[in-house]
Amino acid sequence: MAEDREAALDPQPDATAGRIVAIDVVRGFAILWVILYHLWSDLKYPHIMTTGDTLTAVVDRARDADAYALLGAITDVFFRLGFLGVPLFMVLSGLSLTMSAMRRPLTPRGTPSFMYRRFRRVMIPYWFGFAYAVVFALGLALVQWQRHGGHPYWWFARHGDVPLTGGQLFAGGLLVPRYWANDWQFAPEGSLWFVLLIVQYYLLFPFLLVLLKRISPLPFVALALAVTLLSLDRVLSVDGDLVQAGSWVTMLAPFRIFEFALGMAGGYLLVRRPMELRRALRSPLAAGLVMSLGLAAFIAGNMIDTTETGRRVIAQGTLIALGMSLFFLPVVVKAPGRVEAWAPGRLLAWVGVISYTVLIVNEPFRSVTHTMRLEHAWMGWRALWVGVWYMPATLLLARPLAVLLGLVERQPKPEAAAPPLPVAAGGMTT
Repeated sequence: MAEDREAALDPQPDATAGRIVAIDVVRGFAILWVILYHLWSDLKYPHIMTTGDTLTAVVDRARDADAYALLGAITDVFFRLGFLGVPLFMVLSGLSLTMSAMRRPLTPRGTPSFMYRRFRRVMIPYWFGFAYAVVFALGLALVQWQRHGGHPYWWFARHGDVPLTGGQLFAGGLLVPRYWANDWQFAPEGSLWFVLLIVQYYLLFPFLLVLLKRISPLPFVALALAVTLLSLDRVLSVDGDLVQAGSWVTMLAPFRIFEFALGMAGGYLLVRRPMELRRALRSPLAAGLVMSLGLAAFIAGNMIDTTETGRRVIAQGTLIALGMSLFFLPVVVKAPGRVEAWAPGRLLAWVGVISYTVLIVNEPFRSVTHTMRLEHAWMGWRALWVGVWYMPATLLLARPLAVLLGLVERQPKPEAAAPPLPVAAGGMTT
């Protein structure tokens, strides 16, 4: 086959023969970015500007020559854009899934077992997260009932921070109905809405992989871009904006397939053309240029308001996904080095491996943050909650949960060294 000859002429280096730690670093960054966004928005609500206004504020503070205000504006930009860790996560999912499938070529007989393992790793944690969120919400309702009274316990459960209504439980438990209504998108557990999108990508993946191998990465990405833009344009033509169809355009694959396709194309190139990618991005100038182009596309996408009615709104998500893909491409492609050895890099890689359970553990904690804000809790209590429990507990509990759910392997205990074997006279040890 042509692809086999192609792979033989461009052998895969050792860095891509196993797990690429840089991918875990970027995945860890993406998930922590999302969590920090959740924390920031929960504390700052309702005083949250649009992404475009938040970026514009940086320019305004720079013109004012106020260093302290400028630092605050830059910090706000970082936190405000943290929700974009989700499309970055989708790009990485396409990349990792493609690399895994291409290293162990899928056959018609092996495809079902490959997909079953993938679905199992997604759905079992999802249902655990759903049950965990419901139990946490019931516990919080009990606390509120004891503290405030005035209504039966079930009133607090039904009207609490996480409303445990029949519709919410129906949508969250079955997953698929989440996209049927905007109010159901964040059914318990709220942060796991993206699982429906992942499931669709998994169902499409065997067909997408065949198409990718047949037509090559560039036409594949162009086709995915066309599907995404045409799908969004159709919604815009019918509804006048994308806001009314929020749960549809957020959770259905045709409206977002471009980001997953970008990841698949990257995974294909990392397996088939790893050395060419490295040579192209080896120069700091080349890597810097690619990252600069990515940053420019990312900023351009964020300057578009989702409430706009003009045609350019359909390009927002694709610009952002393309921008992040280009920005992080040199990080993933480069040979292992300082990033992976750097202490923050090791922490991000550690988080990246358990990213799913980090999100599962963290989501119910947001209800406590919401409640503290609504009840105007003393800032000292809020700081204690965030610094002592919210973030530390999220990271400490995520690892054992990932082991329990089979997402990572339990680390074996080091074995004691075996005593040396007796050496016969005239013999020698090795």
